[in-house]
Amino acid sequence: MRILTHVSLILALLCPVAADTLAQAPGEATIPDGTRITLQLNEHLSTKLNSEGDSFTAVVSVPVLLGNRIAIPKGSTVYGSISRVVRPGRFKGKAIMTLNFQSIRIPGRGQFPVVASLASVDSEGNPDVKTEGTIKGGGNVGGDVGRVAKPALGGAGIGAIAGGAKGSAIGAGAGAMVGIITVFATRGKDLEIARGSTMNIALDRALILPAEPSEAAAGPKNR
Repeated sequence: MRILTHVSLILALLCPVAADTLAQAPGEATIPDGTRITLQLNEHLSTKLNSEGDSFTAVVSVPVLLGNRIAIPKGSTVYGSISRVVRPGRFKGKAIMTLNFQSIRIPGRGQFPVVASLASVDSEGNPDVKTEGTIKGGGNVGGDVGRVAKPALGGAGIGAIAGGAKGSAIGAGAGAMVGIITVFATRGKDLEIARGSTMNIALDRALILPAEPSEAAAGPKNR
């Protein structure tokens, strides 16, 4: 009885290990979470032109390796969509765009769902990358100040011609009001991500790829 108890205990300890071993079929490739995939954007994305729900694609530009084996070859296509678009504020505020990545198509193997976040973007304007796949565009504070200051100086000159120092003060006030109206009527800098820009995404969950057709057809090797 005591021997049977020990045997049962050993089997109970080995079962989880066996289950983990059987969880991945022969020939499958598991790309761990945190792996970065370098992409090249196929479309031009903009907070001015794009809307929430718009789709986009990007091509893998650097193959992903597992050991000496190519798991994701160059030329694979990643599919995504825009889930949030925020235009820049009229007086202040930055343009925001949130990108989701849903699947990847690997030539000769099929299309597979992915869970990934945007890690970086190499694009004109150097947008700041935020968490959860959000890109935040650059502000335009200096531009806002310029729009207010220049009309104010012009107004002061016109006021001085009309009525001396007092007229200058009145003219400056009128000019500043025109400048502020211009700022509120004109939006700040929109976020632009040019076609061909390099993007890096990071897997938030491990990606399991089935065996390649040739491996699956061969089956397990005979010992």
